[in-house]
Amino acid sequence: MGLFGTKHKQSDARLHQLLEDVCADSDQCVRILLRRDDLYPVYISANFRTMLGIDPQRYVDDIYVLLRRIPAENRLEIERTIKAWDRAGKLTQLCAYDMPGDQPVRKHLRITTTPVADGERYLVELIDVTEERQAIEQARAERDRALQIVEGRSSFMSQMSHEIRTPLNGVKGIIELARDHSTEPELLLDDLQRADELSGYLLSLINDVLDMSRLNSGHVELEALPFDMRLVARELQSMFEKQAQDAQIDYRVETDGCDDVFLVGDRIRLNQVVVNFISNALKFTDAGGSVTVTMREMYRSERIVNYLIRVRDTGKGMDPRYISRIFLPFEQEDRTIARRYGGTGLGMAITDALVDLMGGKIVVDTEPGKGSDFTAYIPFKLADEKQIEQLEQEGETLETRSDEGGTPTEYTFAGKRFLLAEDNDLNAMIATAMLEDLGVAVDRADDGPVVVDMFGKSAPGAYDAVLMDIQMPTLNGWEATRRIRALDRPDAQTVPIIALSANNYVEDARESRKAGMNGHAGKPIEIAELKAQLAAATAESALSSRR
Repeated sequence: MGLFGTKHKQSDARLHQLLEDVCADSDQCVRILLRRDDLYPVYISANFRTMLGIDPQRYVDDIYVLLRRIPAENRLEIERTIKAWDRAGKLTQLCAYDMPGDQPVRKHLRITTTPVADGERYLVELIDVTEERQAIEQARAERDRALQIVEGRSSFMSQMSHEIRTPLNGVKGIIELARDHSTEPELLLDDLQRADELSGYLLSLINDVLDMSRLNSGHVELEALPFDMRLVARELQSMFEKQAQDAQIDYRVETDGCDDVFLVGDRIRLNQVVVNFISNALKFTDAGGSVTVTMREMYRSERIVNYLIRVRDTGKGMDPRYISRIFLPFEQEDRTIARRYGGTGLGMAITDALVDLMGGKIVVDTEPGKGSDFTAYIPFKLADEKQIEQLEQEGETLETRSDEGGTPTEYTFAGKRFLLAEDNDLNAMIATAMLEDLGVAVDRADDGPVVVDMFGKSAPGAYDAVLMDIQMPTLNGWEATRRIRALDRPDAQTVPIIALSANNYVEDARESRKAGMNGHAGKPIEIAELKAQLAAATAESALSSRR
């Protein structure tokens, strides 16, 4: 504690007692005792220099030195408040304060002025509330972010509700029409075709919404498996070749400059990203235009290789101002796009989230009437010699793949007998009818323990495959598969078991493989997908039996 201005020092016991009682040193704030008449500081607490960065004597010589460290806007407000003060009650003000120095630090102070000693003195307390203010600002920012999230979710749910209800209402309306056309086969078939298209769009929308939800919640896991980038390019070429030809669009996939082609990553999610780019490019490109896919190795860093994957089209292009919104859910440049070109409005949001999950980034270059250029820069690990050898053994390199499609799909359903595990009666009825139309005899089990018991009691080789639902009431499909594989009979290890699940994600497929299944197919059943899974499983089982 220090007293300044000896000629003004008070010697009466009352002032000394006041200084002891109300002006004790504090680590929390600076205290100054001013004379009312001329605002002369008769007391300054010892931590003045530490907290405010100014020598106390400078303040004694010039009481406005502190005021000049306060930003102008705060200073004017302080002066206005003081003018309106009645000098009787306590006055509290908040202001910024710039510490002296070459690199000034801004603090925030709470200044409280209290009349003391019968109004003859003012006790001024300057409290550093910088941390408190930062905490308040952080809380406000978090509140604003939370409000934005809530508002965004509300908007998302509202738009999603609209997007789902529209095709669903269409399906219901077409069903009513189909009833009216029950005696007119041509009109009935047309109704069924339109209902199928709408239900396909609805399923696509729901899948996209679930994908978006899982990505936002951090529940999507990426595979880290070896693959040949050249096969990815070839599949993309064959996947869209016919569509491009029919639309009279020049479509090419180029792989110049790809030296390291054996990579480790999530090939399925990579395909999803590039397919989204290509689908949009073809959608917005008119006849006579072109869509070019370029895959190029950019640079290597130890065991990481960075790839450029670009999809360039000569289509309608976009207003560059729209680019900042293109990756937001349900965003489209104008309201006519969904009606004219289709799409759920979630594809690019999912694509952006996937590329981010892969550790990459997307760059967009576009101009109305001159097309668009979507480029993803994605890092991959390099496959090691053991992984490359594994790919060669599996026929999953460009040199070793024997057929155009890659996975053997020659599979004959006629004459086969399947064991179907499905607890839902409607799903079981649909699956059974589809398989019986293909010439398959179907036995149904409605729960996990039942399918294990039915397989265990059947003659060896009685079933050509088991189609296993995952979610069942007593025993799930994974545990049922483990119990079948553990049975002491010759076909327990070799019978193809294919998972059937509405959850057709990487994590689910991985869990199915861990449980001993040969494949994992989604619901509703797609016969082509099931055929490919069964063909691969049959080949796998035949190979295992020869070992």
